[in-house]
Amino acid sequence: MQNRKPHSQKAPQTGHSIFGTILFSLLAVLAVEFLLLTFAVHVTRLGPQLNQNAEDILAMQVDNRSRYLQSIFHDAQELTSLSDAINGLTQQLLDEGEISLSTLDSSSDAAYPLLEAAAPELISTLRIKSVTGVFLILNTHDLDRRKQDSLMPAIYLRDLDPDAAPSQRNADLTFVRAPAQLVQSLSIATDNSWAPTIRYRALGNQGFLYPPFQAAYKDGASLAASDYGHWTSQSYLVPGDTHEAIAYSQPLILPDGTVYGVIGVELLADYLWENLPCSELQNNGTYFLAVTDTEELSASELQLRPVLRSHCDGQPGSADESLTLRLHSAHTHRYLFSNALYIASVSPLNLYSRNAPFSGKHWLLVGSVPAVQLFAFAQRLKQLFSFIMLITLAVGFVCSWLISRRLARPVAKLSAEVAAAEADSSAIPHLSATGIRELDQFSSSFTQLSKDVLDSSTRFLRIMKLASAELGGYELRDDSVYVTDNFFSMLGLAQEQPDPLTPKAFRALMGTLEQRWFYRLSPANNKVFAIPQPDGSTHYITLRITHILGESASEVGLAEDMTTTVLEQQRIEHERDYDTLTGLYRRRAFDRACDALFQQPEKLGCAALLMMDLDNLKQINDTYGHDWGDQYIRQTGQCFAANTPASTICSRLSGDEFLIFFYGYQDQAQLRAQLELLSAALQRSVSILPNGKQLHISISGGIAWYPTDGHDLLTLKKYADFAMYQVKHSHKGRMCDFDIGSYHQEAYAAQTQQDFELLLQEELVSYHFQPIYSARSGRVAAYEALMRVDLPTLHSPAQVMQLAHETGRLYEIERITVFHSSEIFQRMQAQGLLQSDALLFINSIANVSLTVEDVEEYAQRYPELLKRLVVEITEQEDLDRACLERKRNIPGFSGSFALDDYGSGYSNELNLLELSPRYIKIDISIVRGIDTDRDKQQIVSNIVAYAHARSMQLIAEGIETEAQLRTVIGLGVDLLQGYYLSRPAAVPAPIAPAAQTVIDQLEHQRFNPLGL
Repeated sequence: MQNRKPHSQKAPQTGHSIFGTILFSLLAVLAVEFLLLTFAVHVTRLGPQLNQNAEDILAMQVDNRSRYLQSIFHDAQELTSLSDAINGLTQQLLDEGEISLSTLDSSSDAAYPLLEAAAPELISTLRIKSVTGVFLILNTHDLDRRKQDSLMPAIYLRDLDPDAAPSQRNADLTFVRAPAQLVQSLSIATDNSWAPTIRYRALGNQGFLYPPFQAAYKDGASLAASDYGHWTSQSYLVPGDTHEAIAYSQPLILPDGTVYGVIGVELLADYLWENLPCSELQNNGTYFLAVTDTEELSASELQLRPVLRSHCDGQPGSADESLTLRLHSAHTHRYLFSNALYIASVSPLNLYSRNAPFSGKHWLLVGSVPAVQLFAFAQRLKQLFSFIMLITLAVGFVCSWLISRRLARPVAKLSAEVAAAEADSSAIPHLSATGIRELDQFSSSFTQLSKDVLDSSTRFLRIMKLASAELGGYELRDDSVYVTDNFFSMLGLAQEQPDPLTPKAFRALMGTLEQRWFYRLSPANNKVFAIPQPDGSTHYITLRITHILGESASEVGLAEDMTTTVLEQQRIEHERDYDTLTGLYRRRAFDRACDALFQQPEKLGCAALLMMDLDNLKQINDTYGHDWGDQYIRQTGQCFAANTPASTICSRLSGDEFLIFFYGYQDQAQLRAQLELLSAALQRSVSILPNGKQLHISISGGIAWYPTDGHDLLTLKKYADFAMYQVKHSHKGRMCDFDIGSYHQEAYAAQTQQDFELLLQEELVSYHFQPIYSARSGRVAAYEALMRVDLPTLHSPAQVMQLAHETGRLYEIERITVFHSSEIFQRMQAQGLLQSDALLFINSIANVSLTVEDVEEYAQRYPELLKRLVVEITEQEDLDRACLERKRNIPGFSGSFALDDYGSGYSNELNLLELSPRYIKIDISIVRGIDTDRDKQQIVSNIVAYAHARSMQLIAEGIETEAQLRTVIGLGVDLLQGYYLSRPAAVPAPIAPAAQTVIDQLEHQRFNPLGL
């Protein structure tokens, strides 16, 4: 047993008291927290970020409002129907000699027949559009040669509240300009500024007459009338009027190119500001409409001229005062006004076609807020935050002092007892309780320390012996080295062990070990060595090194055999990176290898990504089984590996898809030669199928070139995939280059899908209603709701239904149709625009039914309409019995069904028996030409006999001529529908007088066959 060295004389006590240590530590922590908080506020730029958030919110509000405003402008400038109607009336009056182009603009009398005929069309347009006015001005001469004070025939109608329900007698309309005779005949009141004619150039060259008319006149009307459309780039007042407004107008052009006037609509400033509430801007800012000649909004300076300006924030200035906006961020501009800084967000309004004469004038919606108001919240928050930090610092100091005093007392007491026990070195002190759990635990465990150390050492030695992994170690000091018996043998250095083993020799040997067999660093940054074994295998040894500092510094190392763990990790990594069937890279390993190459573009040279798909795999799997399919895939992968340069990166993505990346070529010609060699090798590769036939590898591949097509892997993948898709859908078995033109066509299809998703999400559909009339009286019996859609790439219900079929979204179309059409129908009935007791025919998808929740919601919203609802099923669709029964058993539903397009499908009798409809709609294909086709007449007679015997009613749809109308009534149909009677419209027109006359005549003949 070693002798213990005598204790040295007790050193004098130095350092701080525990109270001071705790106090200074807490204060240091408090100071660090304070500094970190201050630094965090500075780094995170809290103030600027709050300011930026305020600007972003302003930009978002302006952007949302601009989209809403643009919809109002687009609806206002859609005047094609009005233009066509007036052109038709004009041509008819010219043919009848009622008017003459040479005198049309000379006086109101000469133009009165046309003004009188056009007035109903103008009133109808004013009713269906959200505009405050509509006008028609007649002129057939060059305006540059016309006297400025000359008068022109005109109609100018105004509705000061277009959102209110229309008056039945047009009591809510006023004439601003119109001949006195027309005012009297229509019984419409006149405005305070009324005059019978309009004075030329009363509004100047930028008004609503001169720009569109003169552009078309000088251009020879070579474009469509809508292309000459023009918005007034400054607000105006009709002479004698006090209502500020802007207007949109377009020329009237006859088919022969004659320009004979303009039509247009008006938007009053008061109406626009109702739809542009300044209160929604932060701190009540300002909205104004403006025009600029600058095409790019990202320019550093933006010169614009306000057209209309709100005054919510009290900004003075006229509407035509020019402003200079300077770009501040991606979403906002800044400008000075009356020595005050304003923050503005600018959003474009796309009102003109790109090639239109006025496309150079860009309209903008600008929302601005004074910078002081916009950033007021951020400034107040900064002040509050500073105050809170100071209070926190003061409270923290007081709490630190109290806590330090409380913690120091028991520790000082315990320290005194330990110092008292030092006098007896052979005794273990028994320390009194302090009331602190941790210190009391220390006191109770202190006497067991020596025994625990001894027990721990014994247990560790036993564990070392029982460990499944081989362990070895060393301890290196400045003057000595200790190693375990197995240390050098584990590291493969048993034959090289130096004798004597000195620290210098040990360090040299460890350096040799690292140079010879270093493998890698472990996740914990320990060195791993790959030690070759005599039997050819490899052992993997992890060496953990720890430096111990103290009175005698040393280095301790532990060597552990990790062979099993490393081999298992290698196996997992190999399975992760390599496809087990082909031996090629998997997707992630392929991406990782390619990403490393793209980090060094100098190695790429001319490169190409080839994406391929096996053509015959499904057929082989279905015919010979999946084992042969796997053999086909394996053969393909082996062919790729054997017939590509060593530097080529090959991968099997999944299933029958492969990727090959060629790189390092001088030009495309050299690389194409390699592709041709690969293609020839694939053709030569043959497998003998079980039936004895030879199977050649057939692939469909797409090629994307670097750097011609793209500069990154993601782009090349996308383009190669697209090229492969084109090959698979045209001529399989080839490798074709990516074509940017075809790609853009596919992009259009993608845009169509996006529009379809937008339609479903926001229910961007409207509904027109076509009346269904009684064949006996001509009275409206029902209306059919017909979907209308107008999106950039979607224009017809047929497109919508096709996409719904393809994408499995039929239920959403069914729900939108049922709820949306019912809501519009009920609202229009409440406004008196539709027959109050008429039925509503809704087109329903035969194999789709609403959920119980949707049915309950519909019954709650439209309980009365359920009783007058007719579900129209297209005869061409397969009926689903379960869906049919769910529709039939809706609580409160009348149970009325209509079989649509009867006669155009493939299972007429089966559908009749299955559906048992209340109404049968005879398809237009049978109605067309029925007046001359006896076979069609016989078919309808048979249907009438069958239906009437079962209390069903027949509807003849698609009636377009008087002869067809007379024939179907004579054959006994009950209800009538078609363009000859009334066209579908947002607000349906009454039955055509000619059709009513035919119905009355035939009904009279039925009751009075002798003509008495």
